[in-house]
Amino acid sequence: MNVSARLFLDRKTYHLIRNITLPTEDGTTQIDHIIVSPFGVFVVETKNMKGWIFGSAHQPQWTQKIFRHSQKFQNPLRQNYKHVKTLQTLLGLTDSQIHSLVVFVGDATFKTEMPTNVTKGGGYFYGLSNPTGARYLHQSR
Repeated sequence: MNVSARLFLDRKTYHLIRNITLPTEDGTTQIDHIIVSPFGVFVVETKNMKGWIFGSAHQPQWTQKIFRHSQKFQNPLRQNYKHVKTLQTLLGLTDSQIHSLVVFVGDATFKTEMPTNVTKGGGYFYGLSNPTGARYLHQSR
């Protein structure tokens, strides 16, 4: 994620902030990446996983399957929701100014249809690159 963002996003337009810990009512929350652009603030949850990934927007847990071994993990959209709401409150942003994005890096294969704001590798560039893409990501929440 860091390397691809530096290679493909214009530094004059996009500002990448990595590994931020913010205060919450019940402690703190850690955000992998925040990308600030004229098209909005993008809160990015990065998952470095391999194998088959099963999940949907409304399931509390998703499944990673590597050969015969299955492991449950928290729905990253739910995880990122807390990040988005914390940052939104701290900065006083409206819903249309902030966007949730989950990016899987590594050798993962989606085995179920994923929401539009869940992608692999560099697939997130579409949503960052223009206002239409930002609206597209926003509508998928």
